Amino acid sequence: MVALGCGTTRRPAEPSSWPAPSSTPSGAEVDPAALAAIRFAEAQVGKRYCWGGTGPSCFDCSGLVQAAWRWAGVKLPRTSAAQGRALVEVPFEDVRPGDILWWPGHVGLYVGGGEMIDAYHSRAGVVRRPAAVPERVLRVTPRELTAAR
Repeated sequence: MVALGCGTTRRPAEPSSWPAPSSTPSGAEVDPAALAAIRFAEAQVGKRYCWGGTGPSCFDCSGLVQAAWRWAGVKLPRTSAAQGRALVEVPFEDVRPGDILWWPGHVGLYVGGGEMIDAYHSRAGVVRRPAAVPERVLRVTPRELTAAR
């Protein structure tokens, strides 16, 4: 049996429409902590998927997001469900790099330009791909940033 991704039994919906590029901040405008999380996730592309994995050799979806934000100095909960409960939801139209794209049982890190990095499933591993439209967009807020310092 092939896991479809971080405990989910269905694949996230394919992209339909993302906010216009002008509404997504450029690299110079990305929060430094978000940029650090993105750079960490980019360095993991190509690593294998493993259920419950938190690195360094393999990850599941929430383990990758947790490790990326930990690299940026922020402590997030371990599972996608707990991340969904702990973080602030923002409107899809306000998505920006570093936000967490959330579905029941799956998360990924939005990197901008309509792309995400996630530990997709056991065949794909950690990939950078066109972002699927999420059920929720979650943001690490100043509260989490302050608590981590």
